[in-house]
Amino acid sequence: MAFKPTRKHYIGALTAGVIALAAGTAYQQGFIPHWEGTDHVAIHNSFDPKGVITVCQGHTNLDDPNLKEGDVYTDVMCSEVLASDMPKYNAELASCLPKDFMVSDHQHVAMLSFIYNVGRSNFCNSSVGREFRAGHREAACRNMGKFTRAAGRVLKGLQNRRYDAFWGEIAWCLRDD
Repeated sequence: MAFKPTRKHYIGALTAGVIALAAGTAYQQGFIPHWEGTDHVAIHNSFDPKGVITVCQGHTNLDDPNLKEGDVYTDVMCSEVLASDMPKYNAELASCLPKDFMVSDHQHVAMLSFIYNVGRSNFCNSSVGREFRAGHREAACRNMGKFTRAAGRVLKGLQNRRYDAFWGEIAWCLRDD
């Protein structure tokens, strides 16, 4: 299936629609919260690199150096943190792609979710980033499926995040609407 966006915008333009789809609504039904879940207490997850503390929907002490293990966040705080993180990750995404790179909202959300999960250098230096830069969108989207490991082991949650038929990053990346 070839990628045929119906509504296109430049990747550097973080539209309100993309923020809403990625970060979610007040009910936390967005794309990234669907996969990240919500932890109201900041913790170190065993699959994260040493020293990385995570809270809410994947917000880390790499995003906020003041974040400490045990910090407590409400649902409202988590929504605000995720929405405020999106411009940073969008800028990182845009920095890896040509300035005239056009995407649909669904593809943009899938790419934001992917870079939010794997990080800038893993996106930019991977087959996913290389294929997007080469204009091979379908191959780039499918290559997201190579990223299902954390700390050297395959995680079911990452497999689901990449391959789910409706909510998966690959499915969203390949959508025509």
